[in-house]
Amino acid sequence: MFHIIKSLEMRYFTYAVLMLGLMISPLPTSLIAQSLEFTKSPSGPVNFDLDADVAKINLHVKNIGSSPVRVWVTMDTSKMFPAHRAYFCWEQCYSFGVVDARNIAGGKPLTLRPGQDTNAFTAYVDHYAVFNEPKSGTSTLTFDFFNEDDPSDRISKTLVFNIGNTTQVLEESTAKDPILWNPTTRSFFIEDTFNGAELDLYSINGEYFKNVQSYAKILPIGIYGYILRTSSGVAIRGIVSIN
Repeated sequence: MFHIIKSLEMRYFTYAVLMLGLMISPLPTSLIAQSLEFTKSPSGPVNFDLDADVAKINLHVKNIGSSPVRVWVTMDTSKMFPAHRAYFCWEQCYSFGVVDARNIAGGKPLTLRPGQDTNAFTAYVDHYAVFNEPKSGTSTLTFDFFNEDDPSDRISKTLVFNIGNTTQVLEESTAKDPILWNPTTRSFFIEDTFNGAELDLYSINGEYFKNVQSYAKILPIGIYGYILRTSSGVAIRGIVSIN
């Protein structure tokens, strides 16, 4: 009888320990409710006229949790059209090239109160920035919104900017370029038709390189917009990749 009682006591003790462990153990991340959601966002690509001053898309973000949330935003520009430049506003507007405001002085998150729905976010694509004239193309940007205190509490949105006649851009991209980059000699090959022309480059960050033939070997790797200017004043524009 004594052994039966001890056995029952041990079972109840084990059960109590297990229940206590379940009550004090943290919930798996997958079971923790997210505090952010989009309340307004495009359902697909957004089209813009080529003569628009700038292409912009606004998102509404809501704190659906019960506590204030300090929200940061990061931007992925890996699929941006080379002749475009992108920036965004969230609490404040950041300049071209800023993809993570945490990495710059003055960057700050936006605090959302419980239930607050804000339209403070806008993404911009400037299709004039590289060449100082509008360029058709498709830029795809991905934005992550996340809780400063819990980065796993996040939402993402991919925005597609179709600017101008993107079909024409595709057709033009298959045409033969008047210049080619030779990675072996790290120099440009320019068609005989344009012998004596001056070649200027623009990086996607807005850097300007004038008459680059003389120092092509030291140009940083990347994708550039180019302007090929002939002595007669003709300007040919395009994109070239330096590797």
